[in-house]
Amino acid sequence: MNDQHITTGLAIRNIDDLSRLSNMLAKSGFFADAKEAAQCGVKVLAGMELGFGAIAAMNGVHIINGKPSIGANLMAAAVKRSEKYNYRITRHDNNGCTIVFYENGEVIGESIFTRDDAIASGALDGKNGHTWKKFPRNMMFNRAMSNGVRWYCPDIFAGSVAYTPEELDLVVDEEGNTVDISIADQQPPLTVVQTPHPQDLRVKQIRTLLDYPLDLVKEWLSFQDVERPSQLEASIVDELIKDMCLAWAADKIDHPAHAQNSYAKHVTSVIAQGHEELEAIKQWIQQVQPAMLAKAQP
Repeated sequence: MNDQHITTGLAIRNIDDLSRLSNMLAKSGFFADAKEAAQCGVKVLAGMELGFGAIAAMNGVHIINGKPSIGANLMAAAVKRSEKYNYRITRHDNNGCTIVFYENGEVIGESIFTRDDAIASGALDGKNGHTWKKFPRNMMFNRAMSNGVRWYCPDIFAGSVAYTPEELDLVVDEEGNTVDISIADQQPPLTVVQTPHPQDLRVKQIRTLLDYPLDLVKEWLSFQDVERPSQLEASIVDELIKDMCLAWAADKIDHPAHAQNSYAKHVTSVIAQGHEELEAIKQWIQQVQPAMLAKAQP
């Protein structure tokens, strides 16, 4: 290894750096599917090629029969961080998930995975049948995302064809993380480090941006009889996002109708064109605040 690689702030300059890091990861005992330094090293190398840091690679990247296996949430993160691609969930329920993919702001296709597809593939009767039946929405998202990435964004992983662990017949939990059965059967139970669901992360990021009270979000969710946004359809989460934004604008725009019109023009319509939701809201905030300050001046 002659080139210097950076993984979440850690420089790997040569094979000795990789060897020391791999030994540390193996000795930590935190990673059930990579107990030897060589296994850790291969996972870190695979993660580097796919654009992930060492810890993300150890948790979310697996090598199965020579094929890289990546959790759907890592795939989603790779699409979102890409300057070229983006996606938007347009359907997400117990019977299916539809994800629209964008390239440079233009729709390039959609990935649909339904309960009928799951039945046809044998997923409901396989190793993960229990997880499919208990968490169908999560599993629908995982399959729709992995298919969409392979179909529409193959270059985000430098040409490597990526599969989710479940597609390669590994046992996974409801978030698509692999579960070591031998350890799961022991006491104490296995604690799985989970990547936040995109819908949960979406609400958290926007709530933080708006400084919206967490208690109000929890209260809103309780009225929906759920604990997390990921348990709701995407269209309902859209309403939560809108409510938070309009609450932020309540003391900055003089009339509720004006606030709603401003949100529709500068956020909803911009997102419909394929732009990133968080960025659209940031730009809307930047437009509202100068207008508010100008109005306050004598």
